[in-house]
Amino acid sequence: MPAPDSTPTPSAAELAHLRQQIAADLETLRQQEQNLRHYEARLRGTQAPMPTTTAPFASQHELDAERERLSRLRGLLEAERRALVDERLALREEKALLAQKGEELKQREAWLAVREREFQVRSFAPPPAAKSGSGSPFGFRLGLKEVPFAEYFRGQRRSA
Repeated sequence: MPAPDSTPTPSAAELAHLRQQIAADLETLRQQEQNLRHYEARLRGTQAPMPTTTAPFASQHELDAERERLSRLRGLLEAERRALVDERLALREEKALLAQKGEELKQREAWLAVREREFQVRSFAPPPAAKSGSGSPFGFRLGLKEVPFAEYFRGQRRSA
């Protein structure tokens, strides 16, 4: 009976297969290392030689002038960066405003479509039936061509 702490021993065929795998992996690693060495040698051969001058600036005055120029360029770059950030923020706000206006227009179009449908329904609906009583507070209804109190004034016409 095997001990509980021991691991099962692989068979001879498994060991042979593992050895072949390890050997293949080693050969692959050696090949990659050789390729890297060739590539490194090729890169070193194509590099330009380093300049042999002692200093790029002849005097301290030239060095100070270049530092001042670099400082001005950094200031300009920072100003441009701030302007770009401001423009991005403005564009983001404008985009949000346009999206809000678009939503408002969609809502208004939906409302208008509902109103148009209601109008279509009302315009094609038959007119309401005339009531026996009129809506006038005096108890009579006038047409468009009728004159109020026409009967009263008919008998009182002036003759010319």
